[in-house]
Amino acid sequence: MSDEIHFPSGFSMKDLVAYGNTGLVLLDSSTDTIVKASPDGERSDAMAVEQQIYERFVQRGGHKGILIYHGTFEWGIRLEHASHGNIRSYLETHPADELRRIRWAVQVAEALDFAHQCGVIHGDINGFNVLLDRHLDAKLADFAGSSLDDSPLLIAVTASHEYPGPLLCTEADIFALGSTLYELMNESRPHAGLSDTAIAHRYKRGEFAETESLGIVGSIIKKCWQGEYKECRQVVRDLKGDMFLPPMQTILENTHD
Repeated sequence: MSDEIHFPSGFSMKDLVAYGNTGLVLLDSSTDTIVKASPDGERSDAMAVEQQIYERFVQRGGHKGILIYHGTFEWGIRLEHASHGNIRSYLETHPADELRRIRWAVQVAEALDFAHQCGVIHGDINGFNVLLDRHLDAKLADFAGSSLDDSPLLIAVTASHEYPGPLLCTEADIFALGSTLYELMNESRPHAGLSDTAIAHRYKRGEFAETESLGIVGSIIKKCWQGEYKECRQVVRDLKGDMFLPPMQTILENTHD
């Protein structure tokens, strides 16, 4: 495998922490940052768009729910290291109470709202693309393949999170956010065990996973799936609303490490 991969200068197989459709993810332990680069030694279209997106975020002041951008590195980009990895894998081995999960839900929704305000459609929101930093705060990640100012999406959407309509819109991201919140609260993807085709058919018929047992967050998830939210800030509003007792701000303060 290493013979087929072109590593940026100073990196080798021992630094590889992830390898996927969007490229290599390499840990620079000397700076505790991540370098993300395509494996062929050239800047891919997806990587070029991701760089532009992070630069747009910086221009708009950045957001605490999105990885800090540290600029380019050869044909890749350098990002903040979220040391606890993706949230889906984390929940497989670490217990998390309901208040912490709600905090993560708020953080992801706020980050997505910021991205939308910057002209970005993520396109592939799921538990693998939500990372946890050293403070266990959630960070929305992986914008390779995302859309900037209505550019084409360059990523395939996870079936359990795929909107049954046009994908290049905020409603599609909000639909996927609903499925991601379902993951956070339920530790399972919607319709787990069904084939991609079966899931797509259910969504087209308006048949969604049961959410009543998830309480108020379950009702928010259902509204994401049913297209009742037109802007992500509406999801944020409901997650942080007066319906939670104690107030959400108290929850966030009391559960922060």
